[in-house]
Amino acid sequence: MQLDKAPIKALFFKYYIPILTSLLSVTIHQIVDGSILSEYIGKEGVAAVGMFGNIITGFAAFGLTLVIGGGILIGKSLGEGDNTKAQEVFQFTSTLTICFGAIVIILTPFFADDLVCFLVGNKTSALYNATYDYMYWGFMWAPIFLLRMILGNVISHEGAPKVSRNATLFAVILNIILDVLLVIVFALGAEGASIATGISILFSTIYLVVYINKEHGSLKIRGYQFIIKIKEWRVLLNYGVPSFVSELSFSTGLLLINRSLVSFGDVAVSVFGIVNYLSFIFLRLFTSAMASALPIMSFNIGAQLPDRVLATLKFSLTFCFLIGLAVVAIGFLFPEHLVNIFSGSEPTEFKKTASDALGLFFLFFLVAGSNYILGAYLQSIGKVTVSILLYLLKGLILVAMVLTIASNYFNNQAEWIWLSRAFAEVGAFVLISLYTLYKRQRYYSREALLKQ
Repeated sequence: MQLDKAPIKALFFKYYIPILTSLLSVTIHQIVDGSILSEYIGKEGVAAVGMFGNIITGFAAFGLTLVIGGGILIGKSLGEGDNTKAQEVFQFTSTLTICFGAIVIILTPFFADDLVCFLVGNKTSALYNATYDYMYWGFMWAPIFLLRMILGNVISHEGAPKVSRNATLFAVILNIILDVLLVIVFALGAEGASIATGISILFSTIYLVVYINKEHGSLKIRGYQFIIKIKEWRVLLNYGVPSFVSELSFSTGLLLINRSLVSFGDVAVSVFGIVNYLSFIFLRLFTSAMASALPIMSFNIGAQLPDRVLATLKFSLTFCFLIGLAVVAIGFLFPEHLVNIFSGSEPTEFKKTASDALGLFFLFFLVAGSNYILGAYLQSIGKVTVSILLYLLKGLILVAMVLTIASNYFNNQAEWIWLSRAFAEVGAFVLISLYTLYKRQRYYSREALLKQ
């Protein structure tokens, strides 16, 4: 299918189905991984993975700056027929990722302990030990994860999302095998689970490198050069900075929620780890939609086809809202079933607390996908300030406001802590939507898109 001619709905699902299949395969791995950890380590093992999810989101902030910014530039360049510029952008983004990854690996032994203490609070608890074991090795594989993001994004923008899906499926199968071997057979616990994840991501990355090296598309590995600067670097960062702010504020907001629950004891922190773990699984439905819409929008901006850009935006927003309603319904109707997957033989009281928290926390899915799509659209058309404001509001500012109000006026009741994400997502979407619709000529008109 051609990005400038095929029906928008068909194009969207051409990307969405393989990307979602890829991410659902990761979800299957997470369910198996979580089940193994809950059975052989307890709730602390699952909570450790959930809390590392907050941290890896922070690292992904850097990666997404390059993935989104680079992806938009690559998509536009391919839409304009400029393969040379697309290759330069690919080399630049991957070079920065490799350099950043090296720094993370070098610094990990110096900051991992302090970070885990901040998250858990009690250095002598089983939760601390599980979190430290998983997080230390998680930092070691995080750079490979970032490079995997870059390569998968490049291949998707060249119209081959199924390749990225196949790489993920391969990694998941390998990860499950290694989980069984390292967690059960060799009894390495959370440390073994993290090492298993790292090895599987490494082989997935090698798979993508081999594919690109065969030169199926316009971008190439052969003759690859490390590039630390390109002429368009400011443009790339301009597109990518909102994603950096998004992930960093999102991660910081989750850390604030985590920290607010420390005063309630290890049980509350463990509940948050499991609930957050489950939320990351369902978020894949919406990140898949964003990853599907972005190459279509960026290509058609480069091809000067504004009507197709707006049609993609409209369809994606509608699709995400409907999926959001379904996820919220699942959170309210079947929380016990979701919690039971990862709570093993924990007491009934723990499961009840986790189920109640999950129903409240999952309300943020109502507009989470719509915020992803709106933010990606604003980035694509170069409206950096507004997209940054959207991400700051939903990820950090409104979360902090709700937590402060809960602490000062509602005796820091846990219910308000669980609802903070939902208030932030809905509030940010309403505010930014009203503003951009009021200024619709600047954000949604054909003339505004043709200026890009």
